[in-house]
Amino acid sequence: MKMFKKYFIILYSMLLFFLFQGCHQPGKKKIIHAWEQSGTPVNLVIEYPRDGTIFPPEITAPTIIWKEKFYKSTLWLILVEFCNGEKPIMEFTEETTWQPDPEQWERIKANSTDTVVKIAVLGVRPKNPRKILSAASINIQTSTDQVGAPIFFRDVPLPFIYAVKNLDEIKWRFGNIDCSEPPPVVFENLPICGNCHSFTRDGNTIAMDIDYANDKGSYVISDIEKYMPITKNKIITWSDYKKEDGENTFGLLSQISPDGRYVLSTVKDRSIFVPIDDLYYSQLFFPFKGIVGVYDRKTGEFWSLPGADDPLYVQSNPTFSPDGKKVLFAREKYHRIDEAEKSNRVVLHVSVAAEFIEGRREFKYDLYSVPFNEGRGGKPEPVPGASNNGKSNYFPKYSPDGKWIVFTQADNFMLLQPDSKLFIIPAEGGEPREMICNNPKMNSWHSWSPNGKWLVFSSKEIR
Repeated sequence: MKMFKKYFIILYSMLLFFLFQGCHQPGKKKIIHAWEQSGTPVNLVIEYPRDGTIFPPEITAPTIIWKEKFYKSTLWLILVEFCNGEKPIMEFTEETTWQPDPEQWERIKANSTDTVVKIAVLGVRPKNPRKILSAASINIQTSTDQVGAPIFFRDVPLPFIYAVKNLDEIKWRFGNIDCSEPPPVVFENLPICGNCHSFTRDGNTIAMDIDYANDKGSYVISDIEKYMPITKNKIITWSDYKKEDGENTFGLLSQISPDGRYVLSTVKDRSIFVPIDDLYYSQLFFPFKGIVGVYDRKTGEFWSLPGADDPLYVQSNPTFSPDGKKVLFAREKYHRIDEAEKSNRVVLHVSVAAEFIEGRREFKYDLYSVPFNEGRGGKPEPVPGASNNGKSNYFPKYSPDGKWIVFTQADNFMLLQPDSKLFIIPAEGGEPREMICNNPKMNSWHSWSPNGKWLVFSSKEIR
């Protein structure tokens, strides 16, 4: 008898569940028919992915994210339609997000390499499913070109001033895009701050700015291994460049050469580096003084790079061409700021940057090119399309085949600029094209995949 009651309760609960579902989830075909009759998408924006997005073939399933303008719907129907006539995917959700399961995502990818797949989001209320309250659709595709490489990046807590006081919460992750879980942590609990990093062409060596033993100019160069402790024998310090003159070097925005022999960095430098009372743009950081220095790993010598070492200018952001024969860098006239130059602190008081924060003074960089010539340098030349354009141009990155340059452009300054966008030009310079991948808020910190088919970049698109 007890067993009979137990099964009766289970069956009764299931019946109530299906009755409930039937009351709250109307017929999918009725909703689709109503949408086809109404025709015009209204009151809804699909925020991710954007219309026309092309996905790498190995990427894990994305989460579709949308927003209603007037918040009228309580139930949404996701409709995935295939151009080849294959049976569509139809799913209900009460959330404003939806992620296809692995089987559905494989179907979507398999049917979107030669043509588009249409994803529609239809909002209704269950009591009146024939009335479409919101709707929007996008088309997506899948590329046949793989990314073919993992991504190395930092997780940094915000705002900036909190991160400075809690370095142990910063994590460095390294992983592939085909995994739905967060990439594995490879560095954490470091009592130092590790910043800009670069790799050699073969991917066997990593080099990264670090603050080691209170030396802001320290820099680690390490072979890629499963376990990579930061030990003293792997560290150089940019402070050793002309140490005898008593002028500070903090060293920033460094890069190792493709063959791993040389490293470039901004030396004898000073930067505006102040906290801002804003969660998403919580610091203003840009160098106003500095030259490009060279370190030779073979000889252990330091020197400045002729053509990028004029004390009348700040020269920063050095980056090698894939063959190591050219160096791109950002340049602007040196602007002396006495209070900043007298301070030994990296993070300065906000008063030091008041004229920049309040818009009373601008600071715009141009991109220049100089022959590397095994460190002997040469004559600097402005890069056409990325200089003398009334904008600030910085963070140039050559494509692996050396044919293209992608750089960041903003109205002013460098790093974390809300209006920054990615532009592309031929390697010899030319008319810049704004890239369609740009999000509305900040686009920067970009890198090419080794095969030159993809870019990874950071954005502060807020959802």
